[in-house]
Amino acid sequence: MADVRPLRGIHFNPDLVHLGGVLAPPYDVIDDAQREELYGRDLRNIVRIDFGRQLPGDEPGVSDRYTRAAEHLAAWLSIGVLVRDPEPSFYVTEHRFPAPDGSDRVRRGLIARVRATAWEDSDLRPHEHTLRGPKEDRLALMRATSTQTSPVFAVWQGAAEMDALLAGAAGGRGLLGGRIDGEIGSEKHLLWVVNDPPQVHAIEEALRGARLYIADGHHRYETAAAYAAERAAAGDEPDADSQFALVYLADANDPGISLLPTHRLLLSRAGAAFSLDDLWMRLDDGWDVAPSDDLAAAGAAAAAQRDGHHAFAVRARDGAAVLSRPRSSGRGACAALDVVVLQDQVLGPAGADGAAIREGALAYTRSLPEVDRAVAAGEAVLGFGVNPATTAEMIAVADAGEVMPQKSTYFYPKVPTGLVLSPL
Repeated sequence: MADVRPLRGIHFNPDLVHLGGVLAPPYDVIDDAQREELYGRDLRNIVRIDFGRQLPGDEPGVSDRYTRAAEHLAAWLSIGVLVRDPEPSFYVTEHRFPAPDGSDRVRRGLIARVRATAWEDSDLRPHEHTLRGPKEDRLALMRATSTQTSPVFAVWQGAAEMDALLAGAAGGRGLLGGRIDGEIGSEKHLLWVVNDPPQVHAIEEALRGARLYIADGHHRYETAAAYAAERAAAGDEPDADSQFALVYLADANDPGISLLPTHRLLLSRAGAAFSLDDLWMRLDDGWDVAPSDDLAAAGAAAAAQRDGHHAFAVRARDGAAVLSRPRSSGRGACAALDVVVLQDQVLGPAGADGAAIREGALAYTRSLPEVDRAVAAGEAVLGFGVNPATTAEMIAVADAGEVMPQKSTYFYPKVPTGLVLSPL
């Protein structure tokens, strides 16, 4: 049974701050140029706390980006830029954004807490492995600020009453709102506070029988669990704030959840396939190769075949094609993924087996035109356009206790940092 709880969250003061200027993307998608832009957008942008600059002369633990984050947080609380709510609350969000197909979408979500534990005891089911470096960074920030600054993005299944509860909470005027420049276009965010005890109880009960799955933020969850274990060892009680992780929850079937593809570029290396004909000669007889006018047409044709086939748009110096084979039944949840089939049955014969991939044989991009450009410029010998995974595939992998390869899922749109912070 899922134990989803309210929190006495910290959020920006609507009387002093325009929300659109202070939100930021999750730290793991911010590059240096975007961080500089966020620094210049507003002196109170949350990036100064969540993903601050490293400066020349920084001394770890004395004066560094983590100590500066703690100083910003304390100062903004003291002058009222940030405020902490007086009672445990759920936070309902509405996110309006342009979809990849050009349509306008709306996604409602709930910001709350779940217990932060080891995976075997967790209410959240994962679908990917994590790396050590990001967890060390997030743990250092959490220790310095005693705050979780960015939520884990998770989805629920089996909570039929939640849509009506969220719609009811979002019926009045929001506490905070604002527009930001998103990955595709302008996005609008609204936030409501739910602190009426009967409403809080109704949300808790609606989610109690749900199954929860991490969509994005495995590092953030594991960091919260590590911090919770540290604090428990230091004497914190089981229901102390430190024992919980901040989460943003949405319905797994919400049409406002999209997964974007991450395409593969095979870099030049000894033994790599160098043309469509060379690739075709290396593959088993189950694969069909259909020439295409260009990569965009190949991508559209591959997308049209997705339901019944593993299909990939392929670009080489000598042209473009669609590479496909029928989906087979009886495969495991992970083995049936397009990215796994591509890696095992295509990239390996093409000259990039698992060991080569770990050594950097591939580059990645979410842009099909970038695949086209990179191959034409000779920066890659082959490019593979991949259809995006689905939420259902991610859930099947998580239910099977398996993990997807790196760069298998990219949930869009991201949940911004700065809507609600969780004191620990």
